Amino acid sequence: MYKILLVEDEKILRDAYTIILGTQSNYVIDIATNGKEALNHCKKNKYDLILLDLMMPVLDGAGFMEKAGLPQKSPNTRIVIMSNLSSGEGLEKVLKLGAHRHAVKSDLAPSDVVAIIEEELKLARQSAV
Repeated sequence: MYKILLVEDEKILRDAYTIILGTQSNYVIDIATNGKEALNHCKKNKYDLILLDLMMPVLDGAGFMEKAGLPQKSPNTRIVIMSNLSSGEGLEKVLKLGAHRHAVKSDLAPSDVVAIIEEELKLARQSAV
């Protein structure tokens, strides 16, 4: 089983990703609506993959990345930025902080999301060996 943390403030996207991920029997999914909730989840659990939005209330994706310190604390956790931002300072910052990949949400079909997740989980498996 793979443990995935979905960090997304938009309810419609959270629901869509939950449905997409729920069709996969080998995923256990936790959900956070902002970076602060995501930090709380990360204190209690280790994740194989984190799908992280950048622009959120309370604590944004960059703030989460700064506070979580995941590349050092959990080097096998893959972090995929799922944002409608295609460039900018915030995106550059999270990539420097250790995010592995960026995908523009509005460009993705459900099958694309599954393909990205499968590819990143494969990379997580390889790095854990």
